[in-house]
Amino acid sequence: MKILIVDDERTSRQLLRDLFLSEGYDVVLAEDGEEGIAKLETEQPSLVISDILMPRVDGFQLLRKIRENSTLKDIPVIFFTGTYLDKKDEEFANEIGVSRYLMKPASPSELISVVNEVLAEDKMNRQSRAPLLSLEEPVFLKLYNERLVNKLKGKVVESERARLSLEHIMEGIGDGVIVIDRAFTILHANSAVAASLGFDRKEMIGRKCHEIKHGRELPCEGPEVICHLPAVFDEGETVKVLHTHMDTEGSERHIEITAAPVKDSRGDTFAMVETHRDIMEKQRDDELVKLVKKLNEAQTHLKYMAITDELTGLKNRRYIVERLDEEFHRAKRPNRPLSLIMLDIDHFKKINDVHGHLFGDMVLKTIASRIKESLRKHDLVGRVGGEEFLVICPESGLDESVLVAERIRRIVNAKAITDGLAEVSVTLSAGVAVIDPEDKRADALLSRADTALYKAKEEGRNRVVTLTR
Repeated sequence: MKILIVDDERTSRQLLRDLFLSEGYDVVLAEDGEEGIAKLETEQPSLVISDILMPRVDGFQLLRKIRENSTLKDIPVIFFTGTYLDKKDEEFANEIGVSRYLMKPASPSELISVVNEVLAEDKMNRQSRAPLLSLEEPVFLKLYNERLVNKLKGKVVESERARLSLEHIMEGIGDGVIVIDRAFTILHANSAVAASLGFDRKEMIGRKCHEIKHGRELPCEGPEVICHLPAVFDEGETVKVLHTHMDTEGSERHIEITAAPVKDSRGDTFAMVETHRDIMEKQRDDELVKLVKKLNEAQTHLKYMAITDELTGLKNRRYIVERLDEEFHRAKRPNRPLSLIMLDIDHFKKINDVHGHLFGDMVLKTIASRIKESLRKHDLVGRVGGEEFLVICPESGLDESVLVAERIRRIVNAKAITDGLAEVSVTLSAGVAVIDPEDKRADALLSRADTALYKAKEEGRNRVVTLTR
């Protein structure tokens, strides 16, 4: 028997496919109701399992199309949804001929039991089945539109209540509170944090946190100040740091910040909430303030050195490999793209032998800088060996990452490197690999990128080579 699964969530489709394939059913997939209608006509399934809220054609409209079609009208349909939760939705579904109405999540045993029941009922009633009622078009549209309007009204009310509750909670906290997204944009702020920084609260919303807190045009980076945003967003950690902020009058304020991740239903961090506690105002002659500042600087420097390659200023091997593992697991969960670029300086040993190691170090620093300026904002780069660099390209397929690798190769080779006495032209070889569904660990992806780099060397260097499974 054949089952058609209609769901706009890829993970849900795959889970249902795997479940029913293991039970011996043939399974056909569709990404929404419109594709589902096309598959119905070509595949002639014995049963349809459909989500309700989908783009283009939703579950109610799909069911309506089935019941209107003379050859498809008797196919049983199960709604399996997590979106429409009230009794009236279930009544509407029953009225237009749904066989069962299941709420997500449901256990595999429950799903299999319901499918078997519906198919058994369909077989038993096939000969004696009375024609299913079909609502007239105006009646269907009236009921359907009423459901949508009621849902929309409900969502608007829920959203406004949530917004007001959030504002009351934030204003009721004595400490400063600020919510920041992954792009460093301030989403919410309470009056306490606004007063501490010398801004109007509404004026802060939509601006960059580094602009408001530090008067910087770009995100905080470097040994003098380390931004805690990557630790919160990339590692999901709650961190506590000491920061020195500048208010609008240019005075320094010492702030203890506790930053925690805000996660969505899939467990992905989409924002962070900071609680600010003003521990003291700057006093030039206050020894305690000076001590706190020195401790803060030492803490910042130690954190910076722990993740930074001392020579090039790029992230070090330990840090970039840890980030690769995180990005790998983040990509595997919802099957997102992820690519790696492994880079190696061609004939670097010859540069050291001819010009000396001091000149070689200068070449490494220059190339590191050129690699960094060639990358996109979301790419990550680290030095993983003597003359080897690793670039992580989240949300990027093979073609995109090849373009990045080619840009790096061109920029590095575009201009000779000189110290005023000696001059060299440098080329890079690059290997590019993309995550594969069969990969169990990040090591497999890293190994393919390394193998691709080796092939680039074998094929004559100064080139980009790709390797897919």
